[in-house]
Amino acid sequence: MKRSAFYLLAMAPLLGGAQAATPAAPETSWYAIAAENGERIGYASREIVDTPEGRQVIDYSQVRVRDPGDPTRRISERSVTRLDRSGRVVSISDSSRMGLIESTIEVRIAGDVAEIVRVAHRDRRTLRVPLPPGIRFDGGEGLLPGWDMRAIPRLEFFNFNIVSMAPERVVIVPLNGGAPDAEGHVPVLRTRYDGTELRAVARLLLDRQGRIVTIAQPMFGNYVSTRLTDRATALRPHQPYQVMTNAMVRAPYRVPDESIFGHLRFRFSFRDNLQFPLPETGEQRVRTEGDQVVVDICQTCGPGLATDAASLADARRPTAWLQSDHPRLQAFAMPVARLQVSETRKMEMLRSRAVPLIPRVDYAGHFSALEALNRRAGDCTESAVLLAALGRAAGIPTRVVSGLTYSRVPILGTANSFMPHSWVVAYVDGRWKSFDLALERFDSSHIALTVGDGDARSIMAASQLASLLAWEAMVEVRRRPAATGS
Repeated sequence: MKRSAFYLLAMAPLLGGAQAATPAAPETSWYAIAAENGERIGYASREIVDTPEGRQVIDYSQVRVRDPGDPTRRISERSVTRLDRSGRVVSISDSSRMGLIESTIEVRIAGDVAEIVRVAHRDRRTLRVPLPPGIRFDGGEGLLPGWDMRAIPRLEFFNFNIVSMAPERVVIVPLNGGAPDAEGHVPVLRTRYDGTELRAVARLLLDRQGRIVTIAQPMFGNYVSTRLTDRATALRPHQPYQVMTNAMVRAPYRVPDESIFGHLRFRFSFRDNLQFPLPETGEQRVRTEGDQVVVDICQTCGPGLATDAASLADARRPTAWLQSDHPRLQAFAMPVARLQVSETRKMEMLRSRAVPLIPRVDYAGHFSALEALNRRAGDCTESAVLLAALGRAAGIPTRVVSGLTYSRVPILGTANSFMPHSWVVAYVDGRWKSFDLALERFDSSHIALTVGDGDARSIMAASQLASLLAWEAMVEVRRRPAATGS
């Protein structure tokens, strides 16, 4: 089960770079990161430094997290955005650290291409990403001071996301008609998309000059806010935040095996009227009824993902998170790939053989397949990316699914709950089928919220989207004996 500390880290440098419109600041700006109930999580800072070449914007964040039985984890991220004298972004350096583990991303902007180098746990990946015209690197921050909401009620643009190392589509709209609150702050909603799929939601509060003073994002069952403050308040000591404990959702009732391995139906509404489409897998079917969504899950309920040649080819390619072309992963997968057995059997064999590769449970952070193999530790997300990478190494199209699953046994002191989880879907024997390395079996309590390539953005999105779901009902449509589950 994912402890999800990385997600807090990924969202903490919330302002995300700078454009030419960003004014020089005489001193560092400080931000406090806190949960909706006021419980402190960490802090962030921004420093703008003039240089002979132009300007540097330095964002730093640090969070402290812990769950029962775990040590306190201190996670930090430092991002440096360099601009030339005209205000054009020329490079971005981003480094994240959790204890002794560090990963870095270096981005150089060369015309309409981002040249990217990612180094993590002895794995070095380089890629060139085409950039659409007019792409931004600040999440739209530079557009807000001059925004006339009445004349332009919707801002829409492409932004470079350092976490996913790719462009994303961003939409910003005013809330409450753009009317200021009691403190004179104007609330707006910022949504981020990977193609048509919603990946992040945030409520921003703007001051009279259009500057961001607060960002609140749904996360771990409530809203996590990053608020402009003074240095002393930002650095004030606090207890570590309990991530998984806050992320768990109590189930309406104790679910027996006969139901878990049968057909379950869930009904959700959407908090704050922030509706989003849920994915359909080989086991999950989704339909909309008014302002609610109904999710049916069983072994054959869903239509599956796309099966055209381009989609399947994309699901076989190596990525920075699924390094299926690495010799170590290839050596592990090839003996299975060569067997004269069904593709379903190959995935089952890869799943069984991969279990000993992650002998130690570690809920902290999010690591790639190769990093998980090197560390020999992880949780459901590392299990998912490892199995997905091994499947691709064997020539089988795979995707990583993130969402929720049910556990009746106590985990971190809480039982009978739904909690964050990740697993794999593979295109085998003519259909998409789910495989779960962490739990060793897939059941009908697996609620899919995002489908990706094991990247941090899609996994982070699942934690956000789960916080937007309001549980209305869960019913048993059909039971079957648990002994027939797989």
